[in-house]
Amino acid sequence: MSKADDEKLTKELEIEVISSSFERSCFSKDWLLQLNQQGQMNHFICLICKQVARNPIEITCTQHKESKESLIVGENCLKKFLTTNPNSCPVQPHDGCVYSQNRVAKLFIDDLQVTCPLQFEHDSQTSNQEGEESEKMMCNFKGQMKDLYNHLEDSCPLKSVDCWYKLFGCDYHCNKQKLQEHLISKLKFHFDLVVKFVHSLKQTIQLYQNEITQLKVQIKTNEKKEENESLINENSSLKKEIIQIMELKQKELLEKDNEIQKMERDSQQELLKLRADIEIIKRDFNEKENKQLSHYDQLIKLLQEKNERLIQDVQKLSNKDEQKENDNILSSKYKHSSNYTFDIYNSGLFKIFSGHSDAVYSLQYSSLDGGRFLCSASHDYTVRVWDLDTNEQIQIFNGHSSGVVNAKFSPYHRIHHHHPTICSASHDNTIRFWDIKTAKEYQIFKEHSSPVCSIQFSPFTDGMYLCSGSVDHTIRLWNIETSKSLHIFNGHTSGVRCVEFSPLQSNSKDTNKIGMIGGNGYTICSGSFDKTIRLWDIENTKQLIVFNGHEGTVRTVKYSRNETNIVGGNVIYSGSDDKTIRLWDIRTGKQIHVFKGHTNDVWAVEYLPVGSATNIICSGSIDNTIRFWDTRTSKQLHEVKGFGDNNGIYSFEFVPLDQNTKNSEKTKNSTNNHDYALCYGSGNGIVHFLGWTAPFLSSTETVQKIILTRSIYFVNDDQIATTEKKQQQVQSENNNKDILVALISKNIELGEKQM
Repeated sequence: MSKADDEKLTKELEIEVISSSFERSCFSKDWLLQLNQQGQMNHFICLICKQVARNPIEITCTQHKESKESLIVGENCLKKFLTTNPNSCPVQPHDGCVYSQNRVAKLFIDDLQVTCPLQFEHDSQTSNQEGEESEKMMCNFKGQMKDLYNHLEDSCPLKSVDCWYKLFGCDYHCNKQKLQEHLISKLKFHFDLVVKFVHSLKQTIQLYQNEITQLKVQIKTNEKKEENESLINENSSLKKEIIQIMELKQKELLEKDNEIQKMERDSQQELLKLRADIEIIKRDFNEKENKQLSHYDQLIKLLQEKNERLIQDVQKLSNKDEQKENDNILSSKYKHSSNYTFDIYNSGLFKIFSGHSDAVYSLQYSSLDGGRFLCSASHDYTVRVWDLDTNEQIQIFNGHSSGVVNAKFSPYHRIHHHHPTICSASHDNTIRFWDIKTAKEYQIFKEHSSPVCSIQFSPFTDGMYLCSGSVDHTIRLWNIETSKSLHIFNGHTSGVRCVEFSPLQSNSKDTNKIGMIGGNGYTICSGSFDKTIRLWDIENTKQLIVFNGHEGTVRTVKYSRNETNIVGGNVIYSGSDDKTIRLWDIRTGKQIHVFKGHTNDVWAVEYLPVGSATNIICSGSIDNTIRFWDTRTSKQLHEVKGFGDNNGIYSFEFVPLDQNTKNSEKTKNSTNNHDYALCYGSGNGIVHFLGWTAPFLSSTETVQKIILTRSIYFVNDDQIATTEKKQQQVQSENNNKDILVALISKNIELGEKQM
């Protein structure tokens, strides 16, 4: 390398040293005075190096409170000072120096105008070298201090860089402008370095490969040794275990053989004794039988002759009495059957509502402003409202972006705002409220993160609370008035398919004013895709019971009605994809009944609308049938088959046909008779109406099934008691019959005494 090259390298190294030291030390006053005034920097001079402080630190010791000067030091200068003078102060010697960064000073210094510090140092050195020729290097940077770092890192031509081939052994340094010249001039040198590096790299790789092959061979031999040793140990242990097992089994077999032999001996002795006893009994019996036969034959002949005469007389009288009784009973039954006929055998389709283009998942009846209405929710993304008096669709809601699974009339909006409202739940993850008159959406709940499958209004506080079940595994409790989610019930391990509030506590006058939300004593029941049914306490938001038993998704749950001296329903009815309906006792937490008969998924379970006759429930299924079940006997009472093109029954509702019966709640609790329509939603989108008559029975009445002229009759306890009284009157009038029966019984008693 020539002398000129040495000088160039020396200058470049000096520039690199300047650059690195610039990043750490305080700023030179001479450099900053090029573009700034002395007065701008007086308050930022480092107490240690007397230059402009870099990353200014303010000394805030209590000993210097009275100082009128700015006590500023550079961060790097302070570190060096504290290294040599630990726990001291640069202002004056004392222990416990207190300092902190001065952000205002740093911002001021960052805004100072500066030139390139490398150019400044280069110019200073050039002016000191008098008479020496040097190559002129230029950097024209002018800007703020805060932009200087990026300039030095990215664009300064005076910054020294390493040769591209440093990795291969070239240690040359130069500025960016000279790097290209160096790469061209030293091309052969660099090529030789790369060839040498590749050659050494190949040798290293070969050495590693040889070591790897040796290690693999060694590992294989070690593995084989270990396998052989483990197999030998396993074989020896297995042999020992087999020998021990064989010995134990031989002992057990010997013991069993001894026991069997002993039992055989004992049984043979007992058989011999029993045979001897049987022979003795046979002899005694034959002797007694022979003695009594002759005596019995004589008595039997006498009694037969007397009884034949008496029987003939009794038959004549009984035939007349039976005719009278049958006439009285039949007349009584036909008299009452006109009021208690449940004619589902002769039920027939009398109208349909067509408008939906896909499965109808939900139906609900309600009376509004003196009219009778039905709302329906469908997989075709719509909710529709039908006028049952005019048989016309009066409204349609199209706002959902996916299938609508559930729709309900809002009792709270009707009672408190006189605002007829429909609430709907959809697979688009939302719950929406619709104005029935204008078809406009005016309220939406969208906190669920997955499809909403079910909604239900609270029976307390006039329906001010709404619970919802979603595929996001949660049940939410909402305040309709404030549109807020009050609580999230977590526990299901899969989506929640159905929810239900426990029934209204009619025996409490202050039900609507109890507890934080008015739900004290009330529960929520939920059915899930995880095949479980869960019970939740509304007031303390805790899970109470988990019912396990279903083998498929639980599609529907229903509480039993309020019973005498019981607050709320204590029985839960559920329908599932396992084709069954099940009854669960809340008090014991156990399953009561399983109803089997459906051949496909069960989507709906409801009560028969017969007042307090809680022993009859109905179920709808994808097998295109609605079935009626007696919960006392666990038997199917009847089956209504849907039409062939229905594609299954997804929902159903009992709708009163009486034009004077407008209020749905009063109708359900009434004990009078009403004509009803069985209304069901099918898989093809059509809503079918079947007409029939249903009686309402009091809580003390029992239902008896009497099939006459293709009808089902319900006979109550009063009718049975009346019939029994009439039968007693008929029997008391038949004195001749009673006398004959007494004579027969006396003859029998005399015969027994003679024997």
